[in-house]
Parts: sequence; structure tokens; C-alpha cells
Amino acid sequence: MKKLFALLSIVLTASTIAHGQSFTKIEGKCSDDIKWTFDGVTLFLTDVGTNMSYAVLPDYDTKMNIAPWLKRGLNVKRVQVGSGIIRIGSCAFYNCETLQEVVFKGTNLREIGWGAFLNCTQLRTISLPVQVQEIGTIAFANCHNLLNVNIPDRCRVGDQAYASCKSLNAVEVGMTAILGHLVFATEHKEEGKVSHTFYDGELRRLPPYITVGNCNEYGLSKESVEKYFETNSVIAAEDYDAKTSLLDAGIPSTSYSANDTYALIIGNQNYRFVGKVPYAIHDARIFSEYCQKTLGIPVGNIHLVEDATKEMILEEEFEDWLGTLKNREEKKLIVYYAGHGVPDIKNKNKAYLLPTDVRGTNPKRGISLDNFYSRLGDFAFYQTAVFLDACFSGVNRDNESISEGLRGVEIEVEDATFGNGNVVVFSASQGNETAQGYAQEGHGLFTYYLLKNLRDSHGYISFGDLSDNLQKQVSEKAPQLQLRKSQTPATNTSANVAKTWRTMRF
Repeated sequence: MKKLFALLSIVLTASTIAHGQSFTKIEGKCSDDIKWTFDGVTLFLTDVGTNMSYAVLPDYDTKMNIAPWLKRGLNVKRVQVGSGIIRIGSCAFYNCETLQEVVFKGTNLREIGWGAFLNCTQLRTISLPVQVQEIGTIAFANCHNLLNVNIPDRCRVGDQAYASCKSLNAVEVGMTAILGHLVFATEHKEEGKVSHTFYDGELRRLPPYITVGNCNEYGLSKESVEKYFETNSVIAAEDYDAKTSLLDAGIPSTSYSANDTYALIIGNQNYRFVGKVPYAIHDARIFSEYCQKTLGIPVGNIHLVEDATKEMILEEEFEDWLGTLKNREEKKLIVYYAGHGVPDIKNKNKAYLLPTDVRGTNPKRGISLDNFYSRLGDFAFYQTAVFLDACFSGVNRDNESISEGLRGVEIEVEDATFGNGNVVVFSASQGNETAQGYAQEGHGLFTYYLLKNLRDSHGYISFGDLSDNLQKQVSEKAPQLQLRKSQTPATNTSANVAKTWRTMRF
């Protein structure tokens, strides 16, 4: 027994000597607000800033500006991110091949940068806080031992964010998360040619816009998605990319680059508390294609948002994107919205846009048109064109009520007020009319003729002619559709362009 204890003592002593460095802390600062400390196993990132704003871990790269723990060659096995840190910078742990686990002391993290954990081949566990709003392109690519992925609601995920994560056995995606291209695909290169295999493991939750028809686009196999729908006993969502209309194919292209034009495109189809808006996502996607191909707007200038919550619209898109663009007075803006509108019968029938996370019975928690127009005007773009394929009568495209107690009743809302700025608004309907769907073409009626005018004119059309055409075409077609209702588009403007809007163009 004494020999056994003696042997154990020798082993422990040898282990202590071999790992002696683990008891000597190494520390430094990677910004004025963030201190790092390494104890031989865990790298602690701590917010030490004295100001009230949260700390941001800087962006690094793979050659010149390498993260200090990587430059020193530290064998980091675990990372603990402090509660005051809201962003992990690009390439912060690139090629950290010893890293196995990432934990978060708090829940304030909002963003993970480009390639932040690229090539962390031993990473097995990372549980993202529910507040994370953005995961950058290839953020976790080549994390060969990562076992599970849980993407929070409202999170925007960059292209190939989890590419070649070969050990994944479960994926859960928030219902309002937005996935980029080939997020979960594994890439192969043979003789200069690139091919992909798609994730075929367990799917625990998927956003409603992912279908058997389009799942490969996100890096998911058809077999896994089919099994998901079978397991959850739900009907597969419609194929939002089905080319049901002649307008969806053969979209005219231009060689012109509208570098100073930006587009925010919102398609709200699947709501948590009220019925869906048929074709809204398809409307938004095709309008986005016309913006890119026909109007020449660069892809980077277009934000396409599907099933948007209130936070996604007002904070992520308005504040974090539009509000940060520089020299807006020299730029043009296009805003497109397809989704529910709703009246507030308790407040002078004021009109509200309804985000997907707001109840139709409590419209004041939505986005009032007054506020929507005012915010757009305050951005002070050189020109802002708004297209609303929504009505505010309390009835949706299928003639179903979205306001409790209003079944079969259509409310005429109060006209919204405009703030400052050069804003022109094209609305799908007016008064107590319903913005109808055009089932035969797979679009909202208003959107169908908006796209038709863009196609027929190759995007070169004055706002005056566009307004006249929409009023004539939509009002003539509406009574022929299933609902047999009238629908007359309207055009309204801010005071600044009341006399000049008809000559304006995209």
C-alpha cells in the first residue's frame, strides 16, 4: 500500500511539474474595455470598461493582426466570456485547435464576427445566449467536433456559418432566425471543383420558411427536413420560391449599378398570434430580385427580412442599419412591406403595421404608421419610396379577421401623418378596403402589378406614371378576384415633395 501511495505521489508531482505553467496566470488587454487572463486551461475575457457602454472584443485577422492568445501559442481549452461583452470579433479564435468549450457568464452577447471560431476543430460545446442577433459568415466553419447548434430567435446567420461541422447531431433554429446560404453544408473540393453535402441529422426546430423544396439552399438535406415534418406532425410549409407567375422568371437585368440606392424589404407571412399573409415572403423575395437585377441595386445594399419582429424592424434595420449609413442626403431608399396592417379601434382607428410577434388585439404594441413615416423622414435620405402591400381594415388577404371582435367588419382607419423628409408612399388600398391576394399568380395583387410595371419598363418609370398604372390596373382587376371586392391603391407624400413627386424615379 505504501508503494502505491508513493507511486501516486510521484505521478501527481510529475503532473504538477509538467503542468506547472497552468498555475502561472498570464494576462493582458485586448482593448481599453476588455482584459484577458489565462490560467493554463481557461481564457477569461472580462469587461473592465469604466463607461456605461458594453465592451466589444476587437476584430482580428489571420496574418497581421492576430489575437494575443493565438500569437503566444497558448493552449486554450476553455473560454469564459464576461457579462459585459456584447461582441466577439472576427477571427478572435481562428485556428484555436485546442479549444473545447465556450461559456458565457452573462447573456448580453449580441454578435459573433466573421470566422470568429473558424477551424476550432476540437470545439464541442457552445451554448449561445438567446439575445444573440448575428452570427457572421463562416463563424463556426470547420468545427469538426461541434455536437449541437441552437440558433436563437431573431438571429441573422451568415453564409456557411456552420459549414463542414461534420459531427453535428442536432440542430435547432429559432422560428424568426434568418439563415444565409449553405449554413450547414459540408464543402468538398476535388480537381478544382466544389461540391456540397447537406446536414442530415436531427432537426429539432425550423423557421416556417424552410421547406423540402428550398432546404438545400441552407445546407439541410431533404431527408432530414422530411423527417422533421413527419416527426412534428405538421404540414410542410409552401414553397416560397415556387415560380407561379411569369413575372418570377426572366426578370430584366440592367448593367447600371445604383450604388447610392438602398432597399429594406420586409415580408411578414407567418405570425405567432394571428393568421398568415399568403405569398408575403414570396412577394418580398421576388421584389428583392427586381431591386437587384432590374434596378441595379448592389446585393450589399439590400436587406431582405422575413417574418420580422418589432425589434428586427425598429432596432436592427432602422437603428443598426439605416441609421448608421453615412451621407444619407445623397442616397435613395426603397422600403417594401408585405404583411398585416391593423386598426386600433380604441384610438381613433389609427393604423399600425403588425410585426410577427405582436397580437392583432393589441395593435398599439405594433408600429404606428405615423411613427413609421416619421422615422423614415428623419433619416433624411435624398429620396425615400415606400411600398405597402398591406391594408388596415382588420381583414387579411383571405378575408379573415385579425382583430378580435371585428369578424366580418372592415374598419376605415384615420389617415397617417407624414414627418419631414422626401417621402413618397404607394399603398395597396385605401379607406376600409382589403389588400387582396392574387392566388393565380402567387402574389399580393398590389405587388403583382408593381412587379409588372418594373418588368415592362425595365425599371425606368416615373413615380407619377407608376402611381397611375397601379391605380388603374389594381382597381380593374380586384373585383374579378375571389373576394369580389374593390381595391384602389393610393399615393401620398410628405410636404417636401408634394409638387415634385410625379417626376421622381427609382
